[in-house]
Amino acid sequence: MTHVHHLSMKSVPDLRILQAGFPGLKTLLFDMDGTLFDTEKYHTLALQSIGRDQKINPPLAPNQLHELMMGKADHLLFELIKDWPGFPEHWDVTAFVHEKNRYLLEILKKVDGATYLAPAMKSLLIDAHAAGIQIGLVTSSEKVITQKLLHLAGLESYFSYVLTRDDSLKVKPDPWPYLTAMTHFKAQAESTLVFEDSLVGLEAAKGSGAHVIKAEWY
Repeated sequence: MTHVHHLSMKSVPDLRILQAGFPGLKTLLFDMDGTLFDTEKYHTLALQSIGRDQKINPPLAPNQLHELMMGKADHLLFELIKDWPGFPEHWDVTAFVHEKNRYLLEILKKVDGATYLAPAMKSLLIDAHAAGIQIGLVTSSEKVITQKLLHLAGLESYFSYVLTRDDSLKVKPDPWPYLTAMTHFKAQAESTLVFEDSLVGLEAAKGSGAHVIKAEWY
């Protein structure tokens, strides 16, 4: 495992396995939706609710809609759906993001954070934090959503650096978010491990030069 930079994992790994596979590991960087949390479904549900209330007719089946959304920042999603039949003509990207987040926050009010966090993931964070490993979160979600999800799951204290869509000059698939997090931690690529699940996220992670694990546990 020492010389393998890109892996896929079906279950959340134990810290000892990571340290054995990546000697000198000092920094862990996590994507949020679909990687840290099993929350991609809530983003899809929010968009479906908007579509229902606004009478938007997406030219996609529900499972295709989910695939379309995975890992994409909301402003990129807006460009993909703004011409769908029924999409409000007066909505610009700011209005769309505001509405999507409003719906998403309403959904999250009814959700227990324990339902979207794998117990093994919390154990990994606890062990890594205790071992003095730097832990960062790099997400294309907005700050208000990120803070809400971290709070509901009780994970705020484990991440010493959080970079959201609101903090980003460039978004995934550009490697800028991960490079920025690595710069913050003064982390070298060879001692950094990134967890990602989506195609755009994986492209960003690989572009940073860090080790990458594709998360397939949700």
